[in-house]
Amino acid sequence: RHQKDIVQGVDDRLKKVEPQQVNLDGKTFMADPDEVSSYEAATATLRSGDFDKAQVALGNFLRRYPASGYADQARYWTGNAQYGNRDFKGAIVTFRAFIAAAPDHPRAPEAELAIANCQIELRDIKGAKATLNDLMKTYPKSEAAVAGRERLSSLK
Repeated sequence: RHQKDIVQGVDDRLKKVEPQQVNLDGKTFMADPDEVSSYEAATATLRSGDFDKAQVALGNFLRRYPASGYADQARYWTGNAQYGNRDFKGAIVTFRAFIAAAPDHPRAPEAELAIANCQIELRDIKGAKATLNDLMKTYPKSEAAVAGRERLSSLK
């Protein structure tokens, strides 16, 4: 029994440093425990509404783990933090980089809609219309396309 307790103790300690399997948006990858906790802390900061700290935390995450399985999500959430900070030009750049890196990501249509929202905030109505038309053409079956169609009709 003592031997079994020792083995269990070693296993418990190893689990704290071993990579773990993560399933996110239908994608499975391995992540270090520090990577997981860093991403979760950054997104928790975003959910709390502290966009400045969230933007910094997500940026730090992307610099520390550029090849992470969380990287696409971190880019998407960085764009949202920038939008929350009213950095619309920065958010457009971030969302476009996200779409370019992951055009098939489940959140890509939402990112395209967010670009149009940024353009509307910047009074670039012509650009917003073009983005919304592109959204409906590229992701016609998405919920974002439905919202984009409504937004487009209100811009006319």
